[in-house]
Amino acid sequence: MAAVRNAIVAGAGIGGLTTAIALRRAGIDTVVLERRSTPDRLLTGGGFMLWHNALLALRELKLDEPVAEAGVEIVHHEFRSDRNRRLARWDVASEAGRHGAPALGLRRSALNTVLMEAAGDCVRLGTRCAGFSQDGDGVTVRLDDGAELRADVLIGADGVRSTVRDDLRKGHDLPLRYAGYTAWQAITRLPGEDVVPTGTFFNLWGRGGLRFLYMRLNEDEVYWDAITADSVGASFDMLVKSRREVMMEAYRDWPDPVPGIIASTTEEAILPIGIFDRPPDRCGGWGSGRVVLVGDAAHPMTLNLSQGAGQAIEDAVGLVRMLSEHDDVPDAVAAYEDLRHERVSGMVQTAWTIGAMGRWRSRPVCAGRDLFMRAFFDRVGRKQSYQQMMDVRF
Repeated sequence: MAAVRNAIVAGAGIGGLTTAIALRRAGIDTVVLERRSTPDRLLTGGGFMLWHNALLALRELKLDEPVAEAGVEIVHHEFRSDRNRRLARWDVASEAGRHGAPALGLRRSALNTVLMEAAGDCVRLGTRCAGFSQDGDGVTVRLDDGAELRADVLIGADGVRSTVRDDLRKGHDLPLRYAGYTAWQAITRLPGEDVVPTGTFFNLWGRGGLRFLYMRLNEDEVYWDAITADSVGASFDMLVKSRREVMMEAYRDWPDPVPGIIASTTEEAILPIGIFDRPPDRCGGWGSGRVVLVGDAAHPMTLNLSQGAGQAIEDAVGLVRMLSEHDDVPDAVAAYEDLRHERVSGMVQTAWTIGAMGRWRSRPVCAGRDLFMRAFFDRVGRKQSYQQMMDVRF
């Protein structure tokens, strides 16, 4: 008899939906509990990158093609300075050919739409997991309305401040690690290939603790992300000025099209997000018995590798494979962590290190960083990045 006949997934984000799809395609009856009450509240968020490894994982679920249709293929990743000097330019299209999958830029809501459609009717909106208890035969999940559900396994995919994680650790957990910077994310309407060309992800490194990322999502829209270290963000007068005014002032001397991108953006489109992760020594185990964590609930990471979503998708595929291959759920949970922990820990540490470089303020230190990137990023940096990215384990 199969070890898992039914499962409960807490959270209908990228990791939770992908896990649910994988479970259902493995013949496992699945329920997804999502606290948000309406579909439109799920289909939110800015733009982001999905690298080749994420598309290979989605291919296991036959979702790579519909996801690719929802995004735009990235053919170059270009690193520049705030003085408009090219630091490196990676040929992403050639890597896509070598690895057999593209890299994509897309709206988070576009990916969520594809996943929601594939997950079907298993998602229960407006239903929150409030806690659980487990025994040798299964898991009992308590809902916030007092009802209970029973399953063979509970998967916590409920984000960086996970209820499942908190209950799993009996209310005691080491704190998240704050990265020391804020990401101001937005999507703006800005037509024109001459302004922002399709297919290039621009990654600009500045002095004074500033960075700026942008890419075209479609013929009308551009996604951007301004990353500001706390050392500069402390001077932002948010009591008097709007978010848009603060961003325009911070980046007013940056090369085109950065000031124009910000100027084209509406105030309500700009969302500031404090960035946190969990270093490997604070993560602890990802599961115990019949309860297991995926994605940000297990291992939140900073945005610097654009791998948060990709690693959550890999988690989903790897976990369900382990559940399918093992006759005992606790053994499957342990095998999943063995499969994934080393890879994800390396991603967390690398992303943290890259983010720390962006916090540097000194002009001489930033000049040295730019010189290093010009000398090594096109060859050594690209090679090391792809070695880590494509060491897929699912």
